[in-house]
Amino acid sequence: MRDFLRNLRLPGSKPRAYRGRLGGGPIGRGRPAPRRAYAVTRVEAPRPKREWNIPWRRIGLVTGSVASVAGMLYGVAWLVTGDTLRVREIDITGAQIVAPHVVAFVSSVGGDSMLTVDIESAGDAIEAIPGVKSATVERTWPHGIRIAIVEHQAWGYWQAAGRIYTIDRDGAVLQASRPASKNAPTIIDLASPRDLAEGDVSDPDTVRLVARLLDDGVLRGLNPSAFLFERDRGLTVVADEGPDAVFGDSSNYEFKVQAFEAVLRQLQDENAGPPQVAEVDLRFGRNVVLR
Repeated sequence: MRDFLRNLRLPGSKPRAYRGRLGGGPIGRGRPAPRRAYAVTRVEAPRPKREWNIPWRRIGLVTGSVASVAGMLYGVAWLVTGDTLRVREIDITGAQIVAPHVVAFVSSVGGDSMLTVDIESAGDAIEAIPGVKSATVERTWPHGIRIAIVEHQAWGYWQAAGRIYTIDRDGAVLQASRPASKNAPTIIDLASPRDLAEGDVSDPDTVRLVARLLDDGVLRGLNPSAFLFERDRGLTVVADEGPDAVFGDSSNYEFKVQAFEAVLRQLQDENAGPPQVAEVDLRFGRNVVLR
């Protein structure tokens, strides 16, 4: 009863603290339960643990590639600068009028590396030697160089301005060459304006025409004694056993040969003695002129 009256709240009176048990625990005398204060703050998130993702496989591949390239470069440098692949033997074929030691010296390939030797320059230098028409330079591994030479071959002679020049079958004047045959023809230029130098072409068409006539046997039995060349008439074949033949140039070659052979047969049938025709002019097509 006493406790009831003590805790009875009258109008206008202040509440008193409950001194009994609340929730099974005591409460201090005359003091309210403490209030808990909460503060909202921004807390930094914890830094994640750094993970090192090292591409060991890629690093290994790159390192291996670099090492391989470096090894290859070192090997190439060793082969180029070392004595393993050096030119030690030079084999020369086809040299008759040209001294082989001159060819070897001019080529300048002795002692060079087989990997870097300049065979094109060597060939050009060899072809500049008088008497050499062409040269082929090849490598013969591991230490050799093969040089095949084709020398100029004299075909006949060209006489001009009181001088006789050795020529090939294309009419080029040769300074050095293999000798011509004993019965090589001589073409006489009756009106040469100047002397001929090495390499100049006298008259290539006339030279080739004479060579073709001899190769085809057109002049067989006529015993040609001279081949005359004039600027206005071209080629005239002087024969001891028949009339002279004025061929001019090589145009209409087949027709000229057939017409000339027909004239020779006709002259042989008509004359038992020496022929009465001194010259057969074949320069005017079907109009063959007999003089």
